[in-house]
Amino acid sequence: MNRFAFGFVVLACTMLVIMPAVASDYTLGIFGNANMDDTIDELDIEYVRGIIAGTDEATELADANYDGRIDEDDIAQIELIIAGEEAELTIIDSSGRTITVTYPIESIVSLSHTSAEAIKILGAEDRVVGVEQNVVDKAVFFPDLSKLPIVKSGSEADYEKILEIGPELVIAYEFSAAEYAEKLEPRVAVVGFGFYKPKMMSQEIATLGYLLGRTEEAYEFIDFYDGYLDIIQERVSELPEEDKVRAYLEGNSELKAAGNGSGGNDLCKLAGGLNIAVGLLGTYPIIDPEWVITEDPDIMVKSVNHGNKYAGYEKDTTEDIEELRSSFMSRAGWEMTTAVQNGQVFLWSDSISTKPSFFVGVTYLAKLFYPELFEDLDPQAIHQEYLTRFQGLAYDLDEHGVFVYPEVR
Repeated sequence: MNRFAFGFVVLACTMLVIMPAVASDYTLGIFGNANMDDTIDELDIEYVRGIIAGTDEATELADANYDGRIDEDDIAQIELIIAGEEAELTIIDSSGRTITVTYPIESIVSLSHTSAEAIKILGAEDRVVGVEQNVVDKAVFFPDLSKLPIVKSGSEADYEKILEIGPELVIAYEFSAAEYAEKLEPRVAVVGFGFYKPKMMSQEIATLGYLLGRTEEAYEFIDFYDGYLDIIQERVSELPEEDKVRAYLEGNSELKAAGNGSGGNDLCKLAGGLNIAVGLLGTYPIIDPEWVITEDPDIMVKSVNHGNKYAGYEKDTTEDIEELRSSFMSRAGWEMTTAVQNGQVFLWSDSISTKPSFFVGVTYLAKLFYPELFEDLDPQAIHQEYLTRFQGLAYDLDEHGVFVYPEVR
């Protein structure tokens, strides 16, 4: 164990007790969560009793069995949910759809690599019976799931093949769930989750935990990354606004900034940075190189796609990403910027920023932004623990992978 494990992890455990969670301020969208907090427990039973007695205000999710009434049957359903013995569960997914699923769920088709990663976090990968092409292409990260039948390539799903396989549940991206449901329901239940938005991650992981009967695993993971995010938030919250780092974050596409509403902007805020593109129009505005020179950021961070030759789990050498960084820094006039002159220009793989492992990206950004403030923070150690503990991968980050360049420790 390194100095990080001795200092930062102990502090993380302490802060979980004395601080409210940064990332877990959400309402669990499951019918049975009567008091509208982030879990289903005995407090929900007491709340339903209060509704029946007329002392508490009725909530939508108090109708645990989803029959249009709030009564003793809802208390019985909540008791079953707590015990993990429910026959059905009704949820509101990230697309806003209300879906009732029947238990047990023993077979799943995952239509995104992000949901496949989330399923692995919960230790339910043995239930997956079909995946998308991206999972098959990432055999290093998905050694077992990459061997399964491909039911989606690009944006095209093979509906006939999905129905032939006959899963009990299909997990799609939230923005396409309604389209898949139209083709597959009622024969197959379809739910929509993104597993790529930091603000939604805890809610989606917790909901999936209930769906798959893996609530303990779900909350263990949420507590794990919340501990680090809470500490980062506690430290950067004490920084005066004028002392915060001004950052230019560029997406995978050239000159496409991470603007307001983007995942990159969310991660920048969590790490305590000020995104210079936050006031521009659009989520990923295309910028003029001259604008960057005028704004003169303290640091520049460019994202590279996990599917290209530059970075990710499949990449063990840095020659390509060195060349890309050199080209990035050599844009006309950028040699005049503070970031380039100080060598504060970094490239990072979106495999640690737009997935359930987004928190790893936050720790790297925090270290890049404020190296002295986070001297005890070792992002690679956090990343390694995630891979070993929550992905079950025998993957040594000292030997493999390129995720942030130049390397940060």
